[in-house]
Amino acid sequence: DWIEPLTDLKIATTFGGGRLAAELVLTLLKDGSYRKHMDLLRAKLARAMGETSAHLKAIGVMPWIDQPAGLFLWCRLPDGVDAAEVARRALADNIVLAPGNAFSLSGTASRFLRFNVAQCADERIFKVLEAAMAR
Repeated sequence: DWIEPLTDLKIATTFGGGRLAAELVLTLLKDGSYRKHMDLLRAKLARAMGETSAHLKAIGVMPWIDQPAGLFLWCRLPDGVDAAEVARRALADNIVLAPGNAFSLSGTASRFLRFNVAQCADERIFKVLEAAMAR
């Protein structure tokens, strides 16, 4: 009997965000903390993009589009190398790769891999990738 009215009351009294959360967001926006955080994040991603791109080019994996920043880097594998097979081989070494066809409705991206540059700081990724392409 009393659960439904309590549920309605809870929904009615907490429908909007909490006052503390609103004050926190206002403070972050006003004092520049959020902007500073985002600037730092952008700089880190730009650095990671450049480093990841350079490592991949060195082993013959070419960025589809050279971009100065961002989170994801799409790359074309050398001729005759299948991304799904490379991903399977790398998985045996505990490296998870994202083959292009996982993102392609047409299934025409078998020579592409998508890299999250924020996750590519470990040199082992590139060694395992190079070995997986050579097998």
